[in-house]
Amino acid sequence: MDRRRFLVAGSAALAAAHLPLGRLLGQAPAATVWECSRVNVDGVTALLESLGGLDALLGREPSSATVLLKPNLCLADDPARGTVTSPEVVEIFCQVLASRGVRRIIVADHTLRSADDFSRHPMLDLPSRCPQAKVLLANEERMYEPVKASGDVLEHVERMKILASADLVINLPAAKHHSATHVSLGVKNLMGAIWNRADFHTRMDLAQAIGDLARVIRPDLTVVDATRVLLDGGPTGPGRVVRDGRLWGSTDIVAVDAVVASRYAFGGKNLDPSDISHLRAAASRGAGEIDLSRINVRTV
Repeated sequence: MDRRRFLVAGSAALAAAHLPLGRLLGQAPAATVWECSRVNVDGVTALLESLGGLDALLGREPSSATVLLKPNLCLADDPARGTVTSPEVVEIFCQVLASRGVRRIIVADHTLRSADDFSRHPMLDLPSRCPQAKVLLANEERMYEPVKASGDVLEHVERMKILASADLVINLPAAKHHSATHVSLGVKNLMGAIWNRADFHTRMDLAQAIGDLARVIRPDLTVVDATRVLLDGGPTGPGRVVRDGRLWGSTDIVAVDAVVASRYAFGGKNLDPSDISHLRAAASRGAGEIDLSRINVRTV
């Protein structure tokens, strides 16, 4: 399988206790989202198997594969604030990958703070516990390459180079509120994989630009870290944080965002995913399924 091509997933859903309207009408679900409440090695192993199995996802021998993990590491915050992906979750993924023979794991993000600010961050200690992993603070322009976007507002973008050479790309966003986009989940997390993101805020319609980006960067998997959920005050906090202790995963980045957005009252509001502009824009660009009635949610 050529990992340079970007995958659009087709398996997802609502919980069995809430059978979607589309299913009642005999309509096949368009995507599947997996809910995992075991945030440990066994749970993540089972989640990866549910999402297709590591061997099939890699498409080559694990020992010769490169896996890119893209967490939200925008701030050098204490993970308890809920503003970044939990280092524990990232480490569990690294442990599972390494146990299956993956020798090159890159954990990368374009941070909002300098490398000096992360000198004591627990994420940077990861290689000492998992030698197969390398943490890359992708804060230099040489780490990016220009690609054509051909979007409604996004014509081109400078994308992280490692995206093109990785055999498996796993998007690992934190589940949090965002004052400008209402939520920051899988689709919004893609902004940490580009260089010229200031243009999104100053030169373009932000929601449409993010939606366009979801057609340019297509992770193989998106797993939303909801071990801690920042309900308001995002993206930088402080705000109300709930410890939900679960992960939500899918091969469909829009579907998993839609489900997570519908399960938590971000910003104190219970919104339909179609009310969230950048998710609606991503869905309209064909990046994934936003209609909850066509998403099947299953439990790992």
